Amino acid sequence: MNEAALCDFYGQSALIERLEADFRSGQFVHAYLFVGPRGVGKRSVARLLARIALCTGADKPCGACGPCVRFLTDNHPDVHTLRPEKSLGVDDVRELIGALQLRAFEGGLKVAFIERADRMTPQAQNCLLKTLEEPPDGTLFFLLTDAPSALLPTIVSRCRQVNFHPLTQEQECARLARLGFSPERAALLAQLSEGSVGEALAISGDEGYLPLRERVMRAFFDLRGPQDVLSAGAGLKEDKENAERILDILERLLRDAMRAQAGLGRVAEASAGYEAFAARMELSASLRLLEQVALARKMRGSNVPFATVLEHLLLSASKEIHQTCQR
Repeated sequence: MNEAALCDFYGQSALIERLEADFRSGQFVHAYLFVGPRGVGKRSVARLLARIALCTGADKPCGACGPCVRFLTDNHPDVHTLRPEKSLGVDDVRELIGALQLRAFEGGLKVAFIERADRMTPQAQNCLLKTLEEPPDGTLFFLLTDAPSALLPTIVSRCRQVNFHPLTQEQECARLARLGFSPERAALLAQLSEGSVGEALAISGDEGYLPLRERVMRAFFDLRGPQDVLSAGAGLKEDKENAERILDILERLLRDAMRAQAGLGRVAEASAGYEAFAARMELSASLRLLEQVALARKMRGSNVPFATVLEHLLLSASKEIHQTCQR
């Protein structure tokens, strides 16, 4: 699919109609912050808008002019992308800014994509802030994030924020059915991915996802008190390569539990400990743990070892569960 078709598939067609109109008329700002869960089309929309801004054809994006062809083959010299695996440091941002200060090779715009912008260190964010406040002529920034709270308020204030919303479960099931998934499989993936088609496809293609989810459930929701923290974390703390996945899974589990606690549905394929947690714990306790996950992401961004981050989370969970058991 091209970007326009992908945007429609992700359920963002209404959103991009307004943005496309701005870009085709040249009425766009120098920096955009796209906020929303992963897999809801932020990257596809950003790429579509960048193509419109760079295109030299009459019907933008034409797909045939030099800038379009080079963009589509990832060979455009004025397009720069930062896509961090872990944290994004100040040297990476300085290198990007240096490239943007050069004269555009094509004579038009210079475009910068910063994916997972929340992974920028505080030093990197402060470095970028100076450029966002006084951008070089002819620059266009797209910052993409699913965790805007990890960004400095001053970064957020220098961008036009665009919020992306997930699909309903019914809408996502319908799109997954179009891809050939059975109704049962589509329903499970839609619940696990919370309205994100891209995430549903990632889960479906990852044979290790459901086993890892089961391990996270057992580690966090079979706790009975602080004395269980070390043993519960033993099976996860060395799994550094899955650190972000573990936090993602825990965050989704807590939101799923909150929906169940609010009477809005049942949890998907859960362990006994997790089902008991969702049934027994108060909504406020799940919310407090969700806030601890956000804090854990900030700790990760500050290069705190994952073992320490995990123990902090497990201790918070054990306290909540222990307090509930004592009532």
